[in-house]
Amino acid sequence: MSAVRYFDDIPHIVRFGMHDEKDERCWILFWRNGTKFSISVDKEDVHGTTFYLIWRPLLREELQPGEKMIEHRQNQWHSLCDLIISHSMATLQRLAPDKAYWITLKDYLHSPGYALKLVTDRESNNVYAEVTEELEEEGAYEFQPLPAEAFRNMPKETRHYASSDLIVLEKETNWKAPPQKVCTSDGDICFFKACKRSSTDITTGEVINKTLDSIEVYLKLFKYSLGSGDPYITRRSTVFGIVTDTSARPSGSTSAGQKPPKHAAQTSQHDVGMTETLIAGILLSPILHSQTLANVMEQSESTTVDTIIEQSRRWKAQIEEEIALFHSAGIYWGGRDDWFYINQHTILIDAEGIASLDLDTATSNDGPMIEGLDTRGFTMDTEAVETLFEEWLPTEVSKRR
Repeated sequence: MSAVRYFDDIPHIVRFGMHDEKDERCWILFWRNGTKFSISVDKEDVHGTTFYLIWRPLLREELQPGEKMIEHRQNQWHSLCDLIISHSMATLQRLAPDKAYWITLKDYLHSPGYALKLVTDRESNNVYAEVTEELEEEGAYEFQPLPAEAFRNMPKETRHYASSDLIVLEKETNWKAPPQKVCTSDGDICFFKACKRSSTDITTGEVINKTLDSIEVYLKLFKYSLGSGDPYITRRSTVFGIVTDTSARPSGSTSAGQKPPKHAAQTSQHDVGMTETLIAGILLSPILHSQTLANVMEQSESTTVDTIIEQSRRWKAQIEEEIALFHSAGIYWGGRDDWFYINQHTILIDAEGIASLDLDTATSNDGPMIEGLDTRGFTMDTEAVETLFEEWLPTEVSKRR
């Protein structure tokens, strides 16, 4: 549902939305000039207007003959967003005028917001947006700082950087993606890996936080490398610092998106409203540009078969070396019954032809060894490498003979 729609050269970054053809209603959530807007539209508020005649067909859910789902979603969704935003423009310009915004990471973590709905001016029969609620500040791109107690592998010797001191770079490159490149007050260029909101597994009801899990992997590898003196830490992106953010503790109930892990300390009632320092994420040292193994193979049509075979041997040896180190640190990938998490899409090849594993898909074992689960994860990693380099890659090579 993500989309970027421009009005007067201002990006309106649509993140979520919903439309219901049967009940004739919809809503969209987007950001404009650093401010979040949620706009809802209901039939009862706009029926009988020219807007309604244009809006109603855009709620269509069934595909027309010859229409592809991706075309249906993109074309219809973009038109729906444009229609709603354009009819809300007077209110949007008043609440979020054109100005400098999202300069520092703190700006991203503390963005204002408003809930709007479209209503009809019965005298002119025109549709416009009215404010229904002023929303609490929250992070853009689902950013959600967490208490330090939520992290099991937080190193003590790593430098902390306040979110207000980190200048965001190149945010205009891709408005659909959260900011990544930042500059410290010392002039160092780093990559920001954010803590984000938790989600609830619809099958198990379990609250999970994949970004926290991913950060734990980086922190654990960093601590392991320091403790063991392993030079591996100098060969890939590593933790440069911890990003902190000062925030008032929320009042009221806590949503699933804000829940810290079970092992984290809980906020007591008398602490509500007090300011606290939270962890917004980590800074990583500059990351070398790389492509997935799948992409490299797609682009290697001019490479000879013998060269690919020789490269694959080196890549396999490099990945096996990495896996041995990760396993010794209690980090593994594992997978499902029908899918290994180490595959052609999670092995990265950099500009120098060196293969490495995508840490974002790894798992850190931070508690006691779970009988069978961790062992199975380690075993699956070994099987994954064999499957990839002895079955998948030879099959790809055979297509070129």
